[in-house]
Amino acid sequence: FFRRKMPFKLRTLIPKSGQKKSEARDKIPEGAEHFFVAHVPGAPHAKVCQFEMDSYFEGEAALGLLEGVLATQVGSTIGSPQTVRVIYDRNSTCAKQLSEQSGYEVVDEDGTRPFVIAPDADQKYYLQQTPLAKLITQIAKGGKVGDSALYATRLNAYSNGFGSEEQLQQDCAYLSEEHCKFLIDLWKGKQHKE
Repeated sequence: FFRRKMPFKLRTLIPKSGQKKSEARDKIPEGAEHFFVAHVPGAPHAKVCQFEMDSYFEGEAALGLLEGVLATQVGSTIGSPQTVRVIYDRNSTCAKQLSEQSGYEVVDEDGTRPFVIAPDADQKYYLQQTPLAKLITQIAKGGKVGDSALYATRLNAYSNGFGSEEQLQQDCAYLSEEHCKFLIDLWKGKQHKE
């Protein structure tokens, strides 16, 4: 896995020499937005949480197909430069269950911690590396396909080999035959064994 130069906003979370680690971790990142669960439009059962990981590309894909996940975004929060914000259905799951299933640490269980969304090129990263990228809209907000953040989240997970063949076949029903064949072949080449 390659390392890319960290955007300026994310570098502010890492302590500078001579600066105490706690000072850097507690600083609210420039451009951070508060995301309050009560204001998820059109989704009365939606809740938000954030997970920390070494690679938010991998984390977003791994979380994308877990039961109850409605949408994902990559970015950073206080003390966590690689974070995935997850919007989930509280009637289907909770942050603790998602953490247990994914192995990622919850750094914000109630969705109230400031969040800096990562650059457009980092959202739905694996999906953007495919011919299906042309289907993505609203990438600055985490991405949608066919006006659905859920569908974009699921396609991104398949693009990195997550999920089952049965899930993939069901979701392929909404793609062209050409895109479906491409995605199935890609998924088979990257398939994660569960």
